[in-house]
Amino acid sequence: MEKEKFTIMGVGGAGCRVIGTLRQMSAAEKIRLVAADTDRSGLESSGLPADRCLLAGEMWRGGRGCGGNVGDGQIAFGRARTEIANMISGSSMLLVSAGLGGGTASGGIPVVLSEAMRLHIPSVVLVTLPFAHEGNLRRRQAVQALDEDIHKIADAVVAMPNDLLFSVLPSTAPLAEAFRMADEQVARTALALSELLCAGNLLNADFSAFSALLKRRKSRCSLGVGVSRTEDGARRPEIAFEEMLCSPLLGGASSLTEADAVIFSLLGGPELAVGDVQAVFSLAERYTRPETVMLTSASTAPEWKGMLQFSAVAIKFDRQEEIAVPGKGGSGGRRQSEQGSLFGDGAVEQPALPFDHVSKGIMESTQKVVWNGEDLDIPTYIRRNAVIDNGQPVRKK
Repeated sequence: MEKEKFTIMGVGGAGCRVIGTLRQMSAAEKIRLVAADTDRSGLESSGLPADRCLLAGEMWRGGRGCGGNVGDGQIAFGRARTEIANMISGSSMLLVSAGLGGGTASGGIPVVLSEAMRLHIPSVVLVTLPFAHEGNLRRRQAVQALDEDIHKIADAVVAMPNDLLFSVLPSTAPLAEAFRMADEQVARTALALSELLCAGNLLNADFSAFSALLKRRKSRCSLGVGVSRTEDGARRPEIAFEEMLCSPLLGGASSLTEADAVIFSLLGGPELAVGDVQAVFSLAERYTRPETVMLTSASTAPEWKGMLQFSAVAIKFDRQEEIAVPGKGGSGGRRQSEQGSLFGDGAVEQPALPFDHVSKGIMESTQKVVWNGEDLDIPTYIRRNAVIDNGQPVRKK
């Protein structure tokens, strides 16, 4: 995959700040950077020219943002589908970066992903979840956007809680510094993922395995990025690895040892030697368990001359869901859900299907489709008051 066709889109305020950080990195020069927001000041923080920016819902919102309203974010981006399609058209892969919780990112990302799907562009989502002090509303909107929309459309999702920053920052650290560190870590991880998913010239991770690993509705991720330079001498691999372990969004070395899967990426200049690759991955193996699923990538490029970056994405799956190991088919690649129970014959109890009524979102206020007195937008089993047979005996009152 050519890096020139790899597109990173920042959505919302946090996403635009990440794009602004990436724009200042020489290693991101070949990547196509674009930004979309409903707030004019957010787009300005990206530092991109006007032809790479989209002010969604400008005529309606006036460039003042969504005020945390997810519905407004949906409408603003829904009205800009043509502009979104033009921005990402021709991409071989799309990476969307944002901070969830507000109205623009939580409401707009699903629209961007749906356009990518329509254009047959594989999509990866890299998002952060709100700080605890940002309130329950933002947290709830972020989780809802992930579970109900983003996970269902994106090919792969990496979501990290911003609260991991508190594990390394002192209580006296300025809040602005915490956000700056988060933006920098996300920017470097986006860069590492772009290199990992492009054709690595040393080790290359297969996208199908990457997608299978991350397309989970219930998983939590942490990430670490470490950088060393030529002046660090022969200890460059060790220094990059040690910095990765101390990264503010990793949450400590225990995140690696307790992870179900880890994605490692090594980036370096033309001077990167095979010995450097062996040294850093040998260190990484010491912090992972034998059963941990690992994806690795190593690449060299002229823009990385004099630098070495080692990154890790540690993934912990929800134990209530089955875990399929990429590359292994059949029942051998799955773990038994801890939520189920075993009967005497070894059969697994099948959980009831989640027949929940789903809101129509921005289509809620549209004209109803009525036929013979029935609203066809309402699922049949609800209109007809159908009884769902879950296989359990009915208790008599």
